[in-house]
Amino acid sequence: MKEFYTVGEAAKLAGVTRETLRHYDRVGLVRPSRRDEWTGYRYYTEQDVVRLKTVRALQQMDLPLREIRRVLAYESLEQIIVFLEEAERRADEKIASLEYSKAKIQLARRDYETKLLAGEQGNEAAVRRLPERVILLSDKLEQPTLENLWSYQRHFYVQLGFDRREEFAFEDVAGVYTEN
Repeated sequence: MKEFYTVGEAAKLAGVTRETLRHYDRVGLVRPSRRDEWTGYRYYTEQDVVRLKTVRALQQMDLPLREIRRVLAYESLEQIIVFLEEAERRADEKIASLEYSKAKIQLARRDYETKLLAGEQGNEAAVRRLPERVILLSDKLEQPTLENLWSYQRHFYVQLGFDRREEFAFEDVAGVYTEN
């Protein structure tokens, strides 16, 4: 095991850029264990590289550098455990959000694939088969509103017979249309 690593070597081991290491040093997040007084070159130990990897892992949790600095200053294991529990909760929320987004994307993709298979591209004509529908017409409707639509549905069932009610379902998209 090597005693000291140059900026380039430490950066490669930690999976960051050289400029990132210099930035961490400037902001006091991870300082090199040794600095050559004549050249100003920075040298990092194995422990420094571990600290750099920790910073990188915390950044991947979307923590800002000032929060990472606070976490690295924890002295008690209890503080670290509480922090990690909170980080795990936030990660679970992020995963749930991403899974929801993925489901929406998959739904949209399937919709477009269905349209593609049905030949609904561009200006091409498309034929879509819909389930059979029943339209309720009433000559008793004086003032059409969505509020009184349910009264007319009950009237429909009375006319049809309640024993056939299961054959028909009204969609939430049902509406009132008026035309003479």
